[in-house]
This record gives sequence, structure tokens and C-alpha cells, in this order.
Amino acid sequence: MIGLKDARLLVIAPHPDDEVLGCAGLIHRIKAAGGKVFVLFLTLGTTADYSPQGISTSQTRNKEIKEVMKYLRIDDFEIAFPGNKYHLKLDQLPVFDLIETIEKKSKVSIANVSPTILATSQVSDYNQDHSTVAKASVAATRPAPHDLKPFLPLVLSYEFAANSWNTLNPPPPNFYVSLSKEDLKAKIKAMQIYKSQSRRGFHTRSAKTIESLAKLRGAQVGCYAAEAFYCYRFYI
Repeated sequence: MIGLKDARLLVIAPHPDDEVLGCAGLIHRIKAAGGKVFVLFLTLGTTADYSPQGISTSQTRNKEIKEVMKYLRIDDFEIAFPGNKYHLKLDQLPVFDLIETIEKKSKVSIANVSPTILATSQVSDYNQDHSTVAKASVAATRPAPHDLKPFLPLVLSYEFAANSWNTLNPPPPNFYVSLSKEDLKAKIKAMQIYKSQSRRGFHTRSAKTIESLAKLRGAQVGCYAAEAFYCYRFYI
């Protein structure tokens, strides 16, 4: 078992709500154990979408972020590249800029918060921002002598239901975090606070789908519910 009392989790989220869909259960467990959690959002902007309003503005989403961060008791967070110049266009940024932001430039960078766990998006994700950020995260956590740069012993990529739509086979989950009823309830509640992004029915961002995926992953490892990850590195 991994002790979470002294854990320091850094979540790399391409967009607001990715941190909830991917690992709000892990976040909730670490905070309940007394650990610390930091979130680096890479971008945020105004988006035309298929919601009843047809749009989610950056002002609305900023407000939601603050509410979610307070609800999950996040220790600190930052939006690295705010504005429509970068929103949904992270693949057009020099990857070096993303790597530097994750490594040392952000106030919640690896260098500044010294995380013990990093969770990021999947390289195989159909969303160009997600796959770009995943590649940058892997580069930012590349191995080096521990006296030269902070070393991350646990590097994970999180999943959510939409990951199943892709052009590359996603990596099979090989790391599971068990969730209690309270953990799963907090995950669903956090997603519902993102009112502009939450959906109903069988949408990939609905409460029903979040619960169903968690129950499936739990059944695969014999517990009530779970979040599944692909583990890039587990060092002891």
C-alpha cells in the first residue's frame, strides 16, 4: 500500500474538469489523509459547445474552477496559458514552452511544489490538447540524477470515458486507486459544480457515466469503485 498522508499530488489538466474526470477520487483520498494537492491547468477560454447555451465563457469557467478548487480543498492551482489565443490550440505551442511550464515556470510546477505523484492526460487521447500535454508531461518527468532536479517516483496518466474514442489504442490500466462511496460521491459532486461542462444521461461527462466507469474499474480489482491509470513509473 502507498501511504497518502505525506503525498504531494500534482495534477496536470489540459482544461478545467479534466482533473475531476481523471482523478478527483485520488484527490479526495489524498486530502482526507492529510496530503497536499496542486493543479496546473494548461489553458482556459471561451468555447462553443453542444450545451443548451451553446457556449461556455472563460468568465463562467473561471468561477467554476474556484468553486471546485475550494470544494476539493486544493492547496494551490494556476492557469498557465489563459485566453482564446491558446485555448484548444496547445498543439500549436512550442512543446518546449509546455515542458518548461510543467518543470519549473508555473508556481505549481514540479520544481516549486516537489510532488511525489504526478497525474496527467493520456498520449493516446483524441483531443489534441490532451495528447500534447501528456507528451510534455512525460518529457518533464524524464529521469535524471536526483541531485540535479526533483525526481517524481510515481507518474500516472488518468482516464475518463471519452478516452475510448481515439485513433491509437490507449495503454491498458495497470494502476488502480480504490474509491469509497464518499470518494465517488465527491468526484461526482465536483463534476456537477462544473455546470457548464456537466451533462445528463449517458454522456461521457454525466454523473451516470462517471459512476459506471468507477464501478467497472472497481469490479476489475474487487472493490466498491476505483479510478484506473496507466503507470509510467513507480519507483521505491
